[in-house]
Amino acid sequence: MSRLRRLAAASTSTLLLASVSTGCGDDDKKPGPGAGEGPVYSLATTVSSQAGSATYVSVFDSLDVTSLDLEQAREHSGFATVGAVDGMLFVAAGESPQITRYNVTSDGKLEEAGRLSFANYGLTSAPFYHNHFVDSSTAYMQLEEAKRIVWDPTAMTITGTQEAPGLASEREGLVVRASFDRGVVAREDGYSFQPFYWTDGVYYDFLPSSQIAVYSHADDSLEKLIDAPCPGLDVATRDEEGNIYFSNWVFSAAAPVLKKDTAPATCVVRINKGATDIDAGWTRSLSAMVEGRQTAAFRYLANGVGVVAVFDADKAEINEQSDRTVITGGNHWKLWRVNLRTNTAAPVEGLDFIAGGYYAFTIEGRTFLLLPTADYAKTAVWELGVDGAAVKRFETLGWAYQFVKVR
Repeated sequence: MSRLRRLAAASTSTLLLASVSTGCGDDDKKPGPGAGEGPVYSLATTVSSQAGSATYVSVFDSLDVTSLDLEQAREHSGFATVGAVDGMLFVAAGESPQITRYNVTSDGKLEEAGRLSFANYGLTSAPFYHNHFVDSSTAYMQLEEAKRIVWDPTAMTITGTQEAPGLASEREGLVVRASFDRGVVAREDGYSFQPFYWTDGVYYDFLPSSQIAVYSHADDSLEKLIDAPCPGLDVATRDEEGNIYFSNWVFSAAAPVLKKDTAPATCVVRINKGATDIDAGWTRSLSAMVEGRQTAAFRYLANGVGVVAVFDADKAEINEQSDRTVITGGNHWKLWRVNLRTNTAAPVEGLDFIAGGYYAFTIEGRTFLLLPTADYAKTAVWELGVDGAAVKRFETLGWAYQFVKVR
């Protein structure tokens, strides 16, 4: 019995569907993406149980896939993560600070093309949610909170480290935290933007403001720190004009629900195309657009319309004894479409309640939602358009949390 089947059996889950992607299967298995420089996409999913965890990296050649065969995927121990830039696929090991680069061959298999370790910098892991790709020659791996390791994805070498001078490690008894990769944007004019915020040890109390670091690609240095009047900024998204929006992740929504008026209200800020400062006249409260409910993880779609997770306190049955984890980890959220031009909003049709910390990826103008079950045993992949109901594309075993375009 394969490790995948043992994990599936241990977690009492069933592997759904079959036949699309291949990673390292036998020669008699169905090949994956076509030859040449055709499109290649990759999805990673982690299957966990009392027997352990393993991550399965699949590759495929169409966004219209209807199934994944994890038996044909490349298996990695533990909670591995994936990233991609300029046709290169990378996997960060789940149990060591090592990154492996792969080429996707003409028959859809993964061919190892280099390794890089960050062990000399004291890291015990180097996951891609702590990494930001600038281009094929530059990437930033987080080191502590305010430092970065600069490395070259093509040469697979480390070129040095950079700090963020002026970024306070502590404010008002709260410590600084760097946003994950979901909150970082590289702009074509030579700048990257990364939010930082201040919170307590359990991500419950937040400072009312955040800062956004502006990094110069010319020398990888910190250009400036921008003050942003919103707590916990940890999600970034861009519109078709090139404007960047920053919003909170699910954690900073808990205190406004439980503490009400004593906690800072969440909001969204915008940096306009070509600018390196906040558009002070634009900052929005999305809660005001969804009947006063708390929101998290705004992501832009198109034509002035975005999507945001909206907390339902009635569904969660919130009272004075409720714990913050009911909000941050429970399936008590609904996705709503919000129209930034008309300041109107409505729930997305076709979706049930979800966890607020949902993952979404926009690839070639199409937005895909990765929505796990409450126990993370399975993940459903949905496609969400600007108008109309969400459409379910396929289901996969485990927690699928990363979906990238390789080429």
